[in-house]
Amino acid sequence: MAFGKAAMVFLLTAVLVAAASAQQVATSYDDPASCYCPCMKDQCMRIDKATKEECASACDKGCREAGAGGQPNPLEFCGF
Repeated sequence: MAFGKAAMVFLLTAVLVAAASAQQVATSYDDPASCYCPCMKDQCMRIDKATKEECASACDKGCREAGAGGQPNPLEFCGF
């Protein structure tokens, strides 16, 4: 069970890093609408059994690695 969850988090992170890298938007670095919220809404939360906390962590990491703004505060889940 733990291996499956770890594999899902790894897969989410890999997919989201790729999505964030391909989705460079010319907006403010701190604007969650530039990467973080599209990642949450259009990518991660569409995966079965994904939680908003797992997605927030994966999207934040992926967006920051891609050079875009990540999760602006710990309570920002883009409407989830």
